[in-house]
Amino acid sequence: MRTLLILAAVVAVALPASAQTRLPRTSPAERQVDDINRSISREQRSLQVQQQNQINNNQIRQSIDRQQMYTRPSSPFRNSSCPAGSVGC
Repeated sequence: MRTLLILAAVVAVALPASAQTRLPRTSPAERQVDDINRSISREQRSLQVQQQNQINNNQIRQSIDRQQMYTRPSSPFRNSSCPAGSVGC
C-alpha cells in the first residue's frame, strides 16, 4: 500500500513536469509573422551596412578632395626633362 502511494505521488509529480517541457506548436500565422520579422531584420542590417559603406566612401572622397585642394599645382613652364627631386627645374 505504501509503495502504491509513493508510486502515485511520483506519477503525480512527473506528469505535469513532463507536460511543461513541451512547447506548444506555432500556428502558420505565427510562423509567417516570425519569417517576416526575420526578413525585416535582415533588410535593416543590410541597409545599415550600405549606409556605413556610403559614409566611408564620402569620407575618403572628402579626404582626397582636401589633399588635391592644398597641393601646389605644377607650373606650366616646368621643364619636363629635369629629374625628379632636382632643385631649380
